[in-house]
Amino acid sequence: MPQTRHSSAIIFTFNPRALRWILILPALLALLGASFAVRWYVGNVVAEYISTPDADGIEMARLAARWAPDSALAHWRLGSLQERNFSAANLAAAVDEYRQAVEVEPNDYRYWMELGRALEATGDRDNGEKALRRAVELAPSYSNPRWQYGNLLLRAGRIDEAFAELSRAAEADATMQPPVFALASQVFGDDQTKIATALPSASLRLQFALSLINAKKPDEALRVIQNVGAADRKSATATLDEMVKALVAANYYHAALSLLRETQTNAAELPSSEQVWNGGFETPLTRNDRHPFHWVIDFESQAQVTTDNSHAHSGQSSLKIAFKSANKLDSIPVWQTVILEPDTQYKLQFYVRTDGLASARPPQLAVKSLAGQTLATSPPAPAGTNDWQLVTLTFKTANKEEGMLLTFYREPCGKDPICPIFGSVWYDDFNLQRIGGAGTTRAAGGRS
Repeated sequence: MPQTRHSSAIIFTFNPRALRWILILPALLALLGASFAVRWYVGNVVAEYISTPDADGIEMARLAARWAPDSALAHWRLGSLQERNFSAANLAAAVDEYRQAVEVEPNDYRYWMELGRALEATGDRDNGEKALRRAVELAPSYSNPRWQYGNLLLRAGRIDEAFAELSRAAEADATMQPPVFALASQVFGDDQTKIATALPSASLRLQFALSLINAKKPDEALRVIQNVGAADRKSATATLDEMVKALVAANYYHAALSLLRETQTNAAELPSSEQVWNGGFETPLTRNDRHPFHWVIDFESQAQVTTDNSHAHSGQSSLKIAFKSANKLDSIPVWQTVILEPDTQYKLQFYVRTDGLASARPPQLAVKSLAGQTLATSPPAPAGTNDWQLVTLTFKTANKEEGMLLTFYREPCGKDPICPIFGSVWYDDFNLQRIGGAGTTRAAGGRS
């Protein structure tokens, strides 16, 4: 090592050949690393886009697995393509690829799930169960692992354990509910009690009841609901409200009323079967009343609808409809759905008074079936000014219909573009009585 005149400077002299290797070695390492990175990237890309299980596709998947042996995706793709070409040898090869995917990514539930499913397909149910249980442990909040695990347990005849897993899958993902309910129906048939028992979650039982309502099985739905504890039903008011809406939409009014008795805390708001709710108008009418079987009123129409405390046939209030339409008023936006017995005769009575009523088409009241058929109509409200008058209508409900529609209307004015109406009409004391028919016989024997 030569010395310099400056004590602070040290000069190293290297052999030229050693110097070349020192400079080349990092470049070689970089090229080697780049080669592995490129092969892994290309292998992953090839694995991601191969989808056809033909010979060419499988060969490309094998190439991807060779180029990227540490890629779980590449092994999974090869295994899935081999499995789709079903044979005992291909299935065994697929299991082998899934095992390698699990070894590369031991914390990815998806590869454990595929391995478990494939192992069961080869007949190795015990190890398939272990793999699927591991998938559930890795992703306890996900629905697919529990769905696969529950199906394996179901095929093994362990029904209670199976539906415990399937129920949690349905709770985690609402889209899983229909297939879980379908499986329960396949296993237990029409025994709704056993199905409800197999679904351990109260919320899931209520969702199953809702599915029965949508399948037009309201009585079965009510039996399932009865298998849910009162405290659980009380805490699931949103689901019960949804069921009430579904029952009303399907015209299952008695079943809807049964649920309303649980969800409605204010007795004054609760309708009754075979009665016009608030027929004396003692309860104030409100905008946007969303309760079923209440008076429905459009307060924005040309007809002004209010409760009147100054004129009442009895009690404190009556219904007042004030008309001031110089042109044409096609409809009167006041109606109510009433719960009745099917195929039964009724008598409806109410009182009407008028003040300065002038029109060629005075208002009337109609009783209509749920299918829209007119069952009875009242005479037109008397023109001019008249004191309270009693109106009586008789009608019979349609077969298998649990209610009727009570509505106000005007007869069409024909082609006349001008059909004015002025004045006020009051209604009060709607009273409904059953006078005969099939419903009377059922009432004597009791109703479930």
